[in-house]
Amino acid sequence: MAGHGRSGRGRRFRERHVKTKRLAWLYAVVAGASVATAGPVRDLQKDYDVLVGVQTAAMDRPEPERATLIAASYREHFQAVATGDLQAVASADLDLVFRAATIAAGYTLERAYVVQMKAVYDVLAARNAISGRHPQSMLEAFVAARMLEDARRFAQAMPSLGVTLPAFRDAAGGSDGPMLWSVQDQGRTLVRQAADLGTSTVVVVAHPLCGFSQAAAVQIARDETLRGRFAQQSIWVLPQTAMIDTAQVLAWEKDHAPFSMAYVDRQRGWPMIDSWATPTFYFFKDGRVVHEVVGWPQEGRKAELLEGLAKIAAE
Repeated sequence: MAGHGRSGRGRRFRERHVKTKRLAWLYAVVAGASVATAGPVRDLQKDYDVLVGVQTAAMDRPEPERATLIAASYREHFQAVATGDLQAVASADLDLVFRAATIAAGYTLERAYVVQMKAVYDVLAARNAISGRHPQSMLEAFVAARMLEDARRFAQAMPSLGVTLPAFRDAAGGSDGPMLWSVQDQGRTLVRQAADLGTSTVVVVAHPLCGFSQAAAVQIARDETLRGRFAQQSIWVLPQTAMIDTAQVLAWEKDHAPFSMAYVDRQRGWPMIDSWATPTFYFFKDGRVVHEVVGWPQEGRKAELLEGLAKIAAE
């Protein structure tokens, strides 16, 4: 009996030992899973390559669709990291997140992605892991998203960029309609105001560095039939880009008088414009687009412009 008792106690001891080992293994697995999910669980380089692939594949899509596709890819692969615990992310991975957010911000022009860029930028800066392209990308994202006071403060804090932005004054309040930034005070000030589309207006999407925009302005100014009408009725506007260089706008206006140029505030306030390619001519009648002329070949598009002018002049 004594022998049988020792054998029973030994068996129970072995069973408890096996159970303890199994519990220890289970706790290790759970703890390991917790550690694994505490930080990024993706290969961010692969995710970045996927995002770039979406960007490349979407280049021929219409602008709104392209932005939607890129934003969706960014949200799937990067947003959880960008809005999570950035301190737990390695600097090399943070650089990928910053570059991904730069792509999303550049195509969507949405401020949320710029805010995520800045959060990543601040962590990289605290680690002394900022490279030469980070500040320039950050400044351009602020400008493109029309976070202009943020842009000005950032430029002032980074004198190495060599950028002095103009003062910004809002004369229009918080309207989300078609808004423009007009160049004033010899380029030292930009004033935000509502676009006056009137009863018959031609909105010309252009850019001072676009050769086709320059050619269009030259030919229209030299044409006696078109010059007067465009001088009175056209608004030449820059798309919502990362560029705020008032000297270029002033030089363009000097070279292409009598036309003036202004910056679009936010493109989402211009839903009637479906393409921001330069140059594109939108003919508005009572606030509605009734005619559109795209591009500028060497021979010009006089007949198409006259057709548009006739449509907005009709009673």
